[in-house]
Amino acid sequence: MLTIAIVLVALVIAYFFARKITDPLQNIFTNINKIADKKYALSPSTLPIFNEIMRDLHAIAARLERNQQKISKHRQGFYTLLSSIQESIWIMNTKGIITVANESFENLVGNSNLKDSYFWNVIRYKILYDFIDDIFHEPKTTSREITIENRYYICSASYTAQTKETIFLMYDITEIRSLETMKKDLVLNVSHELRTPLTSIKGFLETIEPKAANQKYIDVIKRNTERLIRIVQDLLNLSKLEQMGDLEIEKINIAEFVDNLKKIFELTLKESENELVVEWPAELKFLEADYFKLEQVFINLLDNAIKYTKGGKIKIRFSQLEQHILIEIEDNGRGIAPEHLPRLFERFYVVDKSRTRKLSSTGLGLSIVKHIVNLHAGNIEVKSKLGVGTKFSITLPKHYEKK
Repeated sequence: MLTIAIVLVALVIAYFFARKITDPLQNIFTNINKIADKKYALSPSTLPIFNEIMRDLHAIAARLERNQQKISKHRQGFYTLLSSIQESIWIMNTKGIITVANESFENLVGNSNLKDSYFWNVIRYKILYDFIDDIFHEPKTTSREITIENRYYICSASYTAQTKETIFLMYDITEIRSLETMKKDLVLNVSHELRTPLTSIKGFLETIEPKAANQKYIDVIKRNTERLIRIVQDLLNLSKLEQMGDLEIEKINIAEFVDNLKKIFELTLKESENELVVEWPAELKFLEADYFKLEQVFINLLDNAIKYTKGGKIKIRFSQLEQHILIEIEDNGRGIAPEHLPRLFERFYVVDKSRTRKLSSTGLGLSIVKHIVNLHAGNIEVKSKLGVGTKFSITLPKHYEKK
């Protein structure tokens, strides 16, 4: 009996001693769970041995609370900034769920509760739906111009691999497109109005030229009138290119095309003492393009090459790529300074104004070239070095697909 009593007393003592240890431990676990639930008011420890642990937990809780407050402020600032932006912005995850959207996007799609909605349930414009659907199936960073209810937008998508989300932005460019149209119409109308009087002036000059007392003045007037006529004609050509619809694509025999170019520039090449060399692989016999417009490209580029090369060599090279035809037009003339290259295809941009006036350049030739290449879904680049020469590289699709 004594033994049983001693055991019972020992068990009671052990129980209370265990509770003295386990209760503070349970309190620590409870505090840890509070921190995990973002509740930072912790219960104090009842056992001095755990005071150091509790001090660390309090420090962690205080730090987390400060960070949480900062995050809340940043989130609030983010949503305030988002709502103040007039452009439509939204974020979509890889499941196609819209996680964030601003008021402008909600107004665009006519839904004020987009958060956590699948995009296919809320987008009612097919052109926008197709763009988002492309990104949904193949996340990437890209942009596209779209038209919705007679308004023009640049819709861009930026995929972030770190968060596996895509940020969409729709920028309204309707006013820009409207101004561009007004500018094109103005240029076209002015060019049409100028062409008739300039032609009349040229005609009268030619009439009075044989009887003129001072031939020097007549020559100056005639030369500048002809330059104005060329500018007007180039502007009209550029306007026609901008307003044109489909290209007249045909299969062009490269050998015949090159032979015709040589005939056009035969006299000019002889006068400038330049040699024209054309190369293409035997297996490349044809290319698909608009014959007349491709001829314009070559005439403009060869004309420039001849003007700025004296007693040199001009080379045209055709090459086959996997999906494209590469055309290189290279000369060993005076070359172009690096600072001019980025602006070379701008309208009316000229590298050397004094030399351009002597050569009667309008500053529109390369703009026309670039526009024609773009119409063919191609690309043009230029490389040049002063005193070494210039090379234009054009890539055109092997097979032109009508849009």
